[in-house]
Amino acid sequence: MSVSNLKMKTESEIKQLVAEAVQGSKDALEEIVRRIQQPVYSLSLRMLFNQEDAKDIAQEILITVITNLQGYRFEGSFRAWVLRIAVNKLKAARKTWAEKKMASVDNLDGILDRYEARGWLSKPLDAREPYLEAETRSVCTHALLLTLDRTHRMAFILGVVMEVNSQEDAQILEITSAAYRKRLSRARSRVKDFLVNNCGIFDKSNRCRCSSILPAYLQKGWINPDKPMFVPKHGNEESATRLGKYLKEMDELKQISAVYNSIRPSDFDFVDVIRNIYNTNQYRIFTDPQII
Repeated sequence: MSVSNLKMKTESEIKQLVAEAVQGSKDALEEIVRRIQQPVYSLSLRMLFNQEDAKDIAQEILITVITNLQGYRFEGSFRAWVLRIAVNKLKAARKTWAEKKMASVDNLDGILDRYEARGWLSKPLDAREPYLEAETRSVCTHALLLTLDRTHRMAFILGVVMEVNSQEDAQILEITSAAYRKRLSRARSRVKDFLVNNCGIFDKSNRCRCSSILPAYLQKGWINPDKPMFVPKHGNEESATRLGKYLKEMDELKQISAVYNSIRPSDFDFVDVIRNIYNTNQYRIFTDPQII
């Protein structure tokens, strides 16, 4: 089956689930949550760079989605409808400490200059855990996104990381396609210029390498080895070396997407929460289909 046919089949399935959920099917509702919770949490975490805040806002987004299913008119993709709700919630979310701190950074190269002066770029950790190196890569690349304002960060995550097509992105962000393409181009250019010129994954001659900067991140508490933000502890993540080999076969724009897509946050499961909500009748919409 072709990719386009698979997407059509998946979209048809999710619309059928929505129809069944609106009629009161709890099984359909749970399946909808299973299918959308990962992208909702992933978008939230990448935007806010804080696990607890991301889980809170993701839960709020999912509750909004499932209590407003009757508002979906089956026009356009269900994913776009969900992501539009997510985007609007995230726009209104309070800024995290990390966002406030990184928003004031104008000279990214200057940060690396200071790291280098402190010797942070030349102290690889002996016998490091592979998942910690992958976590370092994720923390660095996502901290970089925090230097973008929320509108450009959102465009980058949707277009480059989640690979939503430009027409759908424009609909989600409620702007014209031309405005979206311009916004994405600016965001992608800033991220690409820094990574291609500084990150060791892109070029071995670049000064910043995950293995070298990891000890400083651990010492500063920016990475918690017992509670990583992006990578499952002791998970089987791609090594930086293997990822680097993949990148050599790609152009620069595809390289950026590959780096961000090499990590998919998944430490979030909302199905049990939803089950508890309708079991305790917290929302009548789950127990009285006539409301819809």
